[in-house]
Amino acid sequence: MTILYIFLAIIAFILWKIYRQKEDEKQATADEKFDAEWEIKKEAEKKEKFKDYPHLIGNMDDSYLEIYAHRKELNLKQAWQSYAYEANNPKSDSAEVDMLFHSLWDITEEFLEHLEKYHESTKHEYEIAINNYWRIVAEEAKSFDGKDTETIKKIFQSSPFTDIQKIALWFPKKSNHSEKEITFIDENGNFPRKSEGSKLIDERLKALGL
Repeated sequence: MTILYIFLAIIAFILWKIYRQKEDEKQATADEKFDAEWEIKKEAEKKEKFKDYPHLIGNMDDSYLEIYAHRKELNLKQAWQSYAYEANNPKSDSAEVDMLFHSLWDITEEFLEHLEKYHESTKHEYEIAINNYWRIVAEEAKSFDGKDTETIKKIFQSSPFTDIQKIALWFPKKSNHSEKEITFIDENGNFPRKSEGSKLIDERLKALGL
């Protein structure tokens, strides 16, 4: 009888393990379905929330997109203020570094005009993208403290500084866009290349009191 009880106990344990495994699989499937539906719901809510900025969703941090979306006309001004501070940073004693920031702003102006002429979206989306870019640049510039000019010039040749060119990929091209995308690297492979900026953006800045 003892052997029979042991055998029955083993059978019961095996059946319980099979049952438990199936229940765990059901729960895992239910959890996966719930998570997938939750993600779909969140994505739909995000698209509705930022429906006026479809090209920025997924290309920048949602928290900053929410902040910048409410500022609208202030985005260009804030981007310029970030540039002005870095180009005249009291912690920097290098005229060459200051010039790099001046050049970076010149291509920013040129790029904004390029986006408005040859890409499909709105002025507000472009300016939010630029403001976010300069926020990231300003954050990265904090790492310049204690570095020599040559090191900083090398840093400028990489992300996030060169990422301004990636922004063009966020927005569809208009039919009048040339086959090649705009580039801000010169013939020697240096970034940023020389630029005359943009009279259009200069006038917009003047209207903002800058």
